[in-house]
Amino acid sequence: MSTLKETLAERRNGESTVGSTNHLTKGSAAALQIHRINGESWVLPWSHFISARHDRNGGTEKLALTFTEHEVLIEGLRLVLLLPEVASFRLECLQELPKRYEAQAPETEPFLQRIAVRVISADAENTGRSKE
Repeated sequence: MSTLKETLAERRNGESTVGSTNHLTKGSAAALQIHRINGESWVLPWSHFISARHDRNGGTEKLALTFTEHEVLIEGLRLVLLLPEVASFRLECLQELPKRYEAQAPETEPFLQRIAVRVISADAENTGRSKE
């Protein structure tokens, strides 16, 4: 079952999943799902979460989520709104959207233009796995 189908099924069943077009929150999420436009997806357990860092430079914002073996780098707008969801482990899913959808995004919601996942584990470097 695809993520969209699961989300629709949860909403129909009355589960407490809330979100916009590019992020979902839940009362308590065990892991963070990440979906890129190119079809790449990751599932990173919140039990491996280390820290978050938000940076604003002009109109674009950056949010870095560090896990034990991965760093998730997000660029977009209004990303500071995701910090409370990260801090309470309620963020369940992130999905990047093409910049052309920015005008249609609600101005009260984060807009994720780019997501990159980078392997930061020393073991991954030694085995030759890709870092990005």
